[in-house]
Amino acid sequence: MSKAIDLASTAASLGGTAVATKVLTAGWKKVTGNEPPAKNPDPDEAWRDIIVWALLTGLVTTLVRVGVQRAMAKINADNDQDNTSQTEI
Repeated sequence: MSKAIDLASTAASLGGTAVATKVLTAGWKKVTGNEPPAKNPDPDEAWRDIIVWALLTGLVTTLVRVGVQRAMAKINADNDQDNTSQTEI
């Protein structure tokens, strides 16, 4: 994989993860009426909320990262295929 595709893949993964987290946070607030569980331990937080939030964010961010990686790998494979189909005379 070229350096440019590596950098683009990393940037897309980070951006996609940030957007997904923002969307999840907004959805959590709309559904529960509360902020999502914080990183700092809070004795008032319900374990159920902490576990559900951890599962949701973990699942969604992993799906975003895998999706971006697969898309970039496909782009890279297409670029490699285009380069090998040209023959020199």
